[in-house]
Amino acid sequence: LTMSRRLPRFAPVIALVTLLTACSTNPVTGEKELMLVGEGTELSIGAQQYAPMRQAEGGIYSMDPALTSYVQQVGNRLAAVSDRKLPYEFSVLNNSIPNAWALPGGKIGVNRGLLTQLKSESELAAVLGHEIVHAAARHSAQQMSRGMLLQGGLIAAQVAASDSDYGSIYTAGAGIAAQLLMQRYGREAELEADKVGIDYMRRAGYEANGAVSLQETFVRMNDRKDSGWLAGLFASHPPSQERLDSNRQRVAKLPPGGDLGVERFNAAMAQTLRAKPAYDAYDEGRKALAGKHVDTAHAKADQAIKLLPGEAHFHALKGDA
Repeated sequence: LTMSRRLPRFAPVIALVTLLTACSTNPVTGEKELMLVGEGTELSIGAQQYAPMRQAEGGIYSMDPALTSYVQQVGNRLAAVSDRKLPYEFSVLNNSIPNAWALPGGKIGVNRGLLTQLKSESELAAVLGHEIVHAAARHSAQQMSRGMLLQGGLIAAQVAASDSDYGSIYTAGAGIAAQLLMQRYGREAELEADKVGIDYMRRAGYEANGAVSLQETFVRMNDRKDSGWLAGLFASHPPSQERLDSNRQRVAKLPPGGDLGVERFNAAMAQTLRAKPAYDAYDEGRKALAGKHVDTAHAKADQAIKLLPGEAHFHALKGDA
C-alpha cells in the first residue's frame, strides 16, 4: 500500500527513462538518434506554423510572382534528389532582412533581402539545398526532442521533490515546439546541412562552388557586423570560417562542371532589383518611425510610393506615420 501511494510521484521519472529509449534512424545520415517527435507530429507542426511564420516575416512577396515561381522551380529540382520525400514548399517573403529558414516537414521560406545578395542560381541552390537538409535530416525535430527531454527532466525533478500534481509534465510541453522551431542550429547540424546540401546540388546538376561563394559572402558580412545580417540569417545559421573551409575542401574533391545559372538568375531577379531602391526607402522610413522621426518616415513613405505605387507596405508606412 505504501509503495503504491509513492509510485505516482515517480511516474514522471519512469516516463523519462522510457523516453530515453525512443530512437529512430536519421533519413539522411542513417544513424540512430534520440527522437521524441513522430513524423506525423513533425508534419503537423510545419503545416500549422507555416502561415504564421510567413506573416511574421512580412508576408508573401506578391509584387514579383514570377520570382516566387522561379525559386519554387529551383527548390523542386533539389527536393527531387533529397534523401527524404516530404511535401516541400518554397516561399519568397517580403522582407529586406537577409534570411532563410526551414520548418519541420519541408516548409521553406526565403526573404527577398537574401535573394538580392546572391549572384547565381548555383548560390540560390546552395541556400535551398541547405534548408532542405535541415528538414530532411529532422534537425528541428531533434531540437524539439532535446528541449522536451530537458523540460521534462526539470519538471520531473520538481514533482519528485514535492507533493504536487505531476500532470504538469504534459501541460508544460505544449509551448516547447514553437519556442524551439527557430533557435540557432548547432555546429554539427550546420556542417551536416552544408555537406549534404552540396551533395544535393551535385545530384541536381549544379556547380557546387556556389556553396563556397555563398559562405564567403556570409563570412564577409559577419566580419563587417552588418546589423541586417546579424538580425536575420546569422541568428539561426551562424557562419564561421570552419564552415567556409569545410565547403572549400569538399568542393575541391569534386569533379568540375555543373550548372551555374547566372543568366537565369539575373533574369529572374531583374524586376526585384529594380524595386530595391523603393524598399530601401521604406526600410529607412520604418527605422525613422521607430525613432519617432515622423516627418522623415512620412517623406520616405512618399519616396517609396513614387517608385513603386502598388506596394501595400509603403502605404501602410504612410498611414502609420
